[in-house]
Amino acid sequence: MAISVKNSEGVRLLIEEVAKAVGVSPGELLEYYEWKATLEKLKRATTKKMTNEEAITFLQSQMGKRKISEEKAVELYYEAREEIKRWEQIERRLKQLGLE
Repeated sequence: MAISVKNSEGVRLLIEEVAKAVGVSPGELLEYYEWKATLEKLKRATTKKMTNEEAITFLQSQMGKRKISEEKAVELYYEAREEIKRWEQIERRLKQLGLE
C-alpha cells in the first residue's frame, strides 16, 4: 500500500512539473493526454466508405432524432477547432521540450 502511495505521489509531482514547464495546468495536461489517446483510437478505427445515396439515406434517418440549429452546429464546430488548436499548441511545447 505504501508503495502505491509513493508512486502516485511521484506521478502527481511529475505531472505538475511537466505542466509547469509547458505552461498549462495539470488538469489541462491530463486533458491533452486524454485527447491524444482518443485521437490515436480514431486513427486506428476503420471507416466504411459510403456512397452519396447511403449518406443521404443516413442523414434523412437522423432528421427527427437530433434537433440542433444550424447556429448551434456552427458554434460547436468553432469551439472544437479552438480546442484542437489548444491541444496542438501543448503538443508543440512538449515536443520542444523533448517530452512528446
